[in-house]
Amino acid sequence: MINKNLVKFRFQKSVKTYDDSAVIQKEMAHTLIEKILANCGNSFDKVFEFGAGTGFLSKNMLDKIGFKEYYANDIIEESEFCIKNIINNVNFVAGDIEKIELNEKFDLVVANAVMQWITDIDELLIKIHKVLNYNGYFAFTTFSEQNYKEIKETTGVYLNYLKSETLKEKCSRNFEILCFEENIQTLCFNSPLEVLKHIKYSGTNGIKTLNWTTKKMKDFDAYYRKSFGINDKVTLTYNPVYMILKAK
Repeated sequence: MINKNLVKFRFQKSVKTYDDSAVIQKEMAHTLIEKILANCGNSFDKVFEFGAGTGFLSKNMLDKIGFKEYYANDIIEESEFCIKNIINNVNFVAGDIEKIELNEKFDLVVANAVMQWITDIDELLIKIHKVLNYNGYFAFTTFSEQNYKEIKETTGVYLNYLKSETLKEKCSRNFEILCFEENIQTLCFNSPLEVLKHIKYSGTNGIKTLNWTTKKMKDFDAYYRKSFGINDKVTLTYNPVYMILKAK
């Protein structure tokens, strides 16, 4: 079970470092916009973004997509100030997307790098379907099972990322899948410690608290270098997924 309190705490701690560290998530936001333009159009009356964070996707939406009303949400309250600096008339509600009430209807719902933190995907998909207007769209990115595979092997700590086929099956119950794409991207770092800092500064270490002793860190460093070292660097794998859904 995902500890949402820990997730919230870790993202709060990373607000000031997220934009510089979350390079893959930033790229994903840009790519998602291109897929929305290709599959859904470029103008909507009402848009809702959940997990808005520091505004990677919000900024891209403002630059590329036309809308009359923009609603946004995030589990951390600090996100409101970030989003209002981008879209000053945004309608913002803080809270866990799985728990907050949504009383509006939307033409487009979007989320970038959020769905992997959802406890009950099936219930959330039903919730999103209910708030979409007829022929409305749900466009999102997430990660698949190869994501952070190095961390999983070295620490035994990992999110239960859905397999692509499982995610597609769940989405197809209430939506037509207009676009599905996934890829593998690899970042290189000077040391395993730099990998841990990258994860910490991007706020994606909200799975479990690890008590690092000197011995544990030394063993982690040695195993990581041996298993995932390439030319004096070490790797970290990302497995982004892009989906564009149309409400049935």
